[in-house]
Amino acid sequence: METEVDVAIVGYGPVGQAFAALLGRAGHRVAAFERFNEIYRLPRAVHIDHEIMRLLQALGLADRLATEMITLRQYHWFGADGEPLMTLTPEQPAKSGWESDYLFFQPELERALDGHACANDGMSLHRGWVAEGLVDDADGATLTVRRYDEPQPGQLEATGDTQTVRARWVVGADGANSFVREAAGIGRRDLGFRERWLVVDAEPVDMDALAHLPTACQWCDPRRPTTHVQSGPRHHRWEFMLLPGESPEDFDDPARVWALLEPWYGPDDGPLTRTAVYEFRSMLADRMRDGHLLLVGDSAHLTPPFLGQGLCSGLRDAANLAWKLDLVLRGLAPDRLLDTVDAERQPQTEWVIRFAIELGKALCELDPDAAVERDANLRGLDAPPPVEFPPLSGGAIRQGTDSSQDPLAGTLGVQGRVAVDGREGLFDDVVGRGWTLIVNDGDPLDGLDARQTDTLRALEATVASLDPAAPGGVADLDGRLTGWLREHDSHAALVRPDFYVFGSAATRDDLAVLVEDLRARLALNSRPLVKEH
Repeated sequence: METEVDVAIVGYGPVGQAFAALLGRAGHRVAAFERFNEIYRLPRAVHIDHEIMRLLQALGLADRLATEMITLRQYHWFGADGEPLMTLTPEQPAKSGWESDYLFFQPELERALDGHACANDGMSLHRGWVAEGLVDDADGATLTVRRYDEPQPGQLEATGDTQTVRARWVVGADGANSFVREAAGIGRRDLGFRERWLVVDAEPVDMDALAHLPTACQWCDPRRPTTHVQSGPRHHRWEFMLLPGESPEDFDDPARVWALLEPWYGPDDGPLTRTAVYEFRSMLADRMRDGHLLLVGDSAHLTPPFLGQGLCSGLRDAANLAWKLDLVLRGLAPDRLLDTVDAERQPQTEWVIRFAIELGKALCELDPDAAVERDANLRGLDAPPPVEFPPLSGGAIRQGTDSSQDPLAGTLGVQGRVAVDGREGLFDDVVGRGWTLIVNDGDPLDGLDARQTDTLRALEATVASLDPAAPGGVADLDGRLTGWLREHDSHAALVRPDFYVFGSAATRDDLAVLVEDLRARLALNSRPLVKEH
């Protein structure tokens, strides 16, 4: 075990794995500590969206994992009478160039992320170690970990073996009961939702026998609200709300579980992978940074599952923090850049949690008369539009000039299909990723002085023109990028490594101002190479 690293990660679920992969790929020394000796073999999260699929694309995993996922194109709600109530239909394809939503079996995702993270020379993984001491100081943090044996899966026994690791930064990706959050003294706000649900995962012998079920649906039945999803090509999940007076122990009896499943699934249809009662909560940490201690994922927030955004929110945290911490570790930006993680992630995450709470309130109505009234109200409305998250409203984005707000700053960037030098595909694969400057015509660097091009060099930015004849030119095959810029009267967009737009330039002359603003907001130290495709 290395005793000095750049970053120590406590917790190695999918959020910790993705964060380790992003930082390890950037060349930093990363040590991850996980209490369990193996990847958790049972499913937990079942949904990711297009934004996270683009992150997996950036890690080189999207095409491989796509074969282990199924797309979700409609999310059905059924009323108290069992009849259709409403259908949520997402945009296809989504902004990120992928289908809007995917359903999967989590162990497959974790195996892929783990393999990618551990392939980096600077990454070391230590399974069977539990964090038990953490001291932050002016120059970094000291983490104490203890070795635990695991004589049986999930059963941990402490040993007398301890190690001390010195890290410039410690990241808590260690879940709802985060040791790092507690050690940092960071409190949490309860946003007011608390319900217990029985989660049942099954592996049918014949998937075709369940083909009549919607891919994902909610039965808003006041007798017992119920959720169903097909979690990947070979698995199904049901979730049942516990009613007043019921306890988790009531469902230790397999007969009780099978009785709930009886309308759809029986013992002859295949085994149950897991049954467990979870308490769905809505919590938000007071902050995501304290000195050299940082939080991502469930350690920073908990959301009810009705929007399917728990894991997605954690992976957004990882993508947001990774590029900022990379700049800080390389000495290109001061550590105050890390304060922008709170400014960017907390408002969006709180919006997601509150939206999920409202969906949960509608679903979890137990009063029969109120449920009938709810159904009548919803059936009287038009089909709901696709859900779109609010843009970033502060932090490391352009804040506008001359009191006019930048129309693209803080929004999620678009990915389209392009062609260059005989290659065709999604923009990130064909042209490049990371910091990206996209202009609608002409030379992307036209009008920039040496200081501004040095800024792009320091960020190792990729530059591209949607004019195939221009320097850095690409052919916009599906017109999505060209249409995106035109829709917002923009000549150029500067996109961050986490796919959010730093800012846009309305004209070629405004581009220099945009790059200067980038330099100022990052407090960037220029260092010499602009990557052209």
